Amino acid sequence: MKILPLAAELNAALEKEAPPVLEMLSDLGRRFYFPKGIISQSAEAKAKAHKFNATIGIATEGGGPMHLASLQKYFHLDPAELYPYAPTGGKPALREAWKKKQLRENPKMQGKALGLPIVTAALTHGLGLVSELFVNPGDKLLLADKLWGNYRLTFEVRQGGQIETFPFFKDGRFHQAGFRSKLV
Repeated sequence: MKILPLAAELNAALEKEAPPVLEMLSDLGRRFYFPKGIISQSAEAKAKAHKFNATIGIATEGGGPMHLASLQKYFHLDPAELYPYAPTGGKPALREAWKKKQLRENPKMQGKALGLPIVTAALTHGLGLVSELFVNPGDKLLLADKLWGNYRLTFEVRQGGQIETFPFFKDGRFHQAGFRSKLV
């Protein structure tokens, strides 16, 4: 399948800076890119321009985002913080705070090349993104036998992967031998 120029640029950067990451990407993951245009321009304008509202797709009223007073009474946030669209990857301040928390809780990651985490709608959405980025049809995934049915939908039905399971516990502890037996 054709890889568009922006995706090719990203793949070249990964090849130079992080070849193992490029190697792990699925065929679909190698074709992904963030388009230049209205979404990225809107995000850039929102971050850098303060004279005009460059947000797309939001109705305003009285100088702020339009909202229902009957809902607003349940929140203790300024409507401008609550109702506008968040950027595609999530609010930058949240992403920065999350990264700081990750580094605080994982001090060995200090000084490593890390990007900002992205915000997902929920765990299943995050797993869906992982499946799109890293699973090709026929890939085997080794998972613990304690898994949700939506894992099969996400990894097998959507992406064509094949889930293999191992017994997660033995005598109340992680079953290392069960895990190792599936790594062959």
